[in-house]
Amino acid sequence: MKHLFPALLMLSLPANLHAAETVAFKQAVQPFLAQHCARCHDGKVQKGNFRMDTLPPDFANLGVAQRWAEVITRMNAGEMPPPKEPQPTPDELGKVVDWIATRIKEGEAARMAKRGPLAHYRLSREEYANTIYDLLGVYYDVTLPGAFNEEPRWHGFERIGAMLSLSPSHVDRYFKAAETVLERAFPEQQPQPVKRRADAIEMAHRESRKRIEALGIADKVRVALWPGYNLAAFRGYFWGQVKEPGIYRARIQLSGLQPRNGRAPHLSVWHPQLKRTIFDQDIIAPEDKPVIVEFETFLTMPAELDFINEVPGKIPEGHTRNVLMSGGGVFTNTKDTSRLNPTGYKLFDESGTALRPLLLVDWVEWEGPLLSDADRKKREGFLPEKINEPAGDMAQARETLQRFASRAWRRPATEAEVNRYLKVIEKEMAAGEKFRAAYMAALTGILASNNFYYLAEGSPTVRRDRVSDWELASRLSYFLWGSLPDAALLQTAQDGTLHTPEVLRAQLARMMADPKIARFTEAFPRQWLQLHKVGMFAPDEKLYPDYDKWLEKSMVLETTGFFNEVFARNLSIREFLSSDWTMANPRLALHYKLPPLPEAILQRVGLRPEGHRGGLLTQAAILSLTSDGTRHRPVHRGVWVSEAIFGKTPPPPPPNVEPIEPTPATAPKATVRQQIEAHSTNSNCASCHKNIDPLGFAFDNYDAVGRWRNEEVAQGKGDNPPVNAAGTLPDGRAYNGPDEFKKLLIADLDRFAPAFVENLATFALRRAMTLDDQAQLKTIAQASKKEDYKMRTVIENLVLSDLFQKR
Repeated sequence: MKHLFPALLMLSLPANLHAAETVAFKQAVQPFLAQHCARCHDGKVQKGNFRMDTLPPDFANLGVAQRWAEVITRMNAGEMPPPKEPQPTPDELGKVVDWIATRIKEGEAARMAKRGPLAHYRLSREEYANTIYDLLGVYYDVTLPGAFNEEPRWHGFERIGAMLSLSPSHVDRYFKAAETVLERAFPEQQPQPVKRRADAIEMAHRESRKRIEALGIADKVRVALWPGYNLAAFRGYFWGQVKEPGIYRARIQLSGLQPRNGRAPHLSVWHPQLKRTIFDQDIIAPEDKPVIVEFETFLTMPAELDFINEVPGKIPEGHTRNVLMSGGGVFTNTKDTSRLNPTGYKLFDESGTALRPLLLVDWVEWEGPLLSDADRKKREGFLPEKINEPAGDMAQARETLQRFASRAWRRPATEAEVNRYLKVIEKEMAAGEKFRAAYMAALTGILASNNFYYLAEGSPTVRRDRVSDWELASRLSYFLWGSLPDAALLQTAQDGTLHTPEVLRAQLARMMADPKIARFTEAFPRQWLQLHKVGMFAPDEKLYPDYDKWLEKSMVLETTGFFNEVFARNLSIREFLSSDWTMANPRLALHYKLPPLPEAILQRVGLRPEGHRGGLLTQAAILSLTSDGTRHRPVHRGVWVSEAIFGKTPPPPPPNVEPIEPTPATAPKATVRQQIEAHSTNSNCASCHKNIDPLGFAFDNYDAVGRWRNEEVAQGKGDNPPVNAAGTLPDGRAYNGPDEFKKLLIADLDRFAPAFVENLATFALRRAMTLDDQAQLKTIAQASKKEDYKMRTVIENLVLSDLFQKR
């Protein structure tokens, strides 16, 4: 029976298996299976009720793929072949496992990409919010508890059609969201904005105003916010009876004082009801030259907000009241110590220099609810003129419903579709509702329709290979803007010219110059690089006492800001691998030990070679997301590089791999790398580790939060061991440290480019790429090479490709 095993396997090969795969299967897998598996898993003997002689390498079939996954799981676990049988070498085992794992990954993509003549892609919750705003100028917070569920991710991407299923709870939430959105867009009476200012006395000493005025210092009072201090920033008594939800603008005058060689104070605007920060920024401004910080936010009334100086070094509970003493109990300036408590916590030294990061707040001004002319214009033409008349005007209703449905659904609504919503109005009025309420019910139905929250491509009756111009308009706008097409883009679809290269190229250039492109430059790197994992394992406070939430946020801002800078300046994607600059704010500058920055905003800064920074891979966000909160994880870093840079997902580890145990206190100190190298001598582990570990060891000079170090703090006896960041890639090229490793990556730019294009296409087309897409991905990358892989060139070549325009 054993000699029939290869023949039976060949009979079961699927007809669509690529020729190169057939050859690889014959050379790498088939002889291995015949030698090590046939005797126990053929037609005569089927140990474990598992037969392999008829198991085809058809990885697009879910059942078959699961059987192959079990095969590599057993191989990795050392269960197959059994210990008593002749054992393959680690290299032989590694080749077979790698081949099967790669085919499983490709089969997964193929299964996810299988589509019938009509494909539907549900909007992500982020896209839903963008679409609502661009349609009606209404902010709808999709992250509120009970609003929408967080989207499932596939390799970091939140918009993959096969992952975004629809359940009854989704439909219910879409209906409730539609009602809320329309109430805000079309209130029966538009609220009038109100402007109020609260000075330092109103915020902190409201009950003492008369006494402070009697002292003659009312115009000099400021609020000193030491670390952890909570100050009332928005309260009902500032406003009176303002109840309307909407956009509110805040203006704050304040100064920010830094200790010598210390960090900048950090303003955080905290929303207690939502339990999140709605605005934050480092503040650097001398006491006598305060700055005015301005931001806008959506508020549902009643609301309460607090200002917090969110930096480490909080004064212990019970001592804060002793910072200031009587005599008005107020702060005026750093030179006047007459009202400071000499026995309390000191805020300043004798010269008036802050001993802790301090915020000095003068006043806050709030204005709202605001409705800009641009947002008001978005709503024009969607209500009949006689909306408030009891009987209304059905002819007008038909016209406005047609306009609203066509805009919301991103393509012309048919007469039959509009008639359905006219019947809704008629039924509501027959039940006793006034025309306005009945009409709003029809609008709610349009927004709660699957025509709104689904992007549809194709036809249920006619199979076609390319998207229509209407579908192309939506595909392009949701790629770049995360939202519906604007009027100019829809007009080209109406004209039937969008698919022509010259029109498509012109629209692409216009859209990339629009401010809404910021949605792409934030969303794509966040999903591609899996930045949602930053902070997933909070760093141990004892090991990393300087780590804080603002640093964590700044890490992500650096990476998304870096991507945005590459896009804005149309730089080469080689900058992602190595650069002599980055984006930083004062908090990151302190973390990286860069020179102090003059401004509190995220800004482009030059890097020195001795700083060992540059590109994405040495940014703190990337280094921390591949750590576990206590130590760096070279294997995870290697897997990340393999996936994000080379587009190759390594096979999963065996399920029974023993974790690396901490070094006993009585044993000599050892680095994580030394522990991994000892672990990977196991034959079941070696084949994978030899490909993964060199990609991670290059960054061993960086700890779990991305700080540079030359020796590794470890448990055990003796001195901390020096870091060894040298390695050899599987192809034999050696490096010593991250700087040399990045030079090797630059030499592999032609490998990185197709992988980058694949991630870009996955994001744009909302599906996993398959083997059938690889040729076009390489064509796009090769076309971009002529201009040194400039970012906008890569995007343009993708959009103009057959890949982007086919179904």
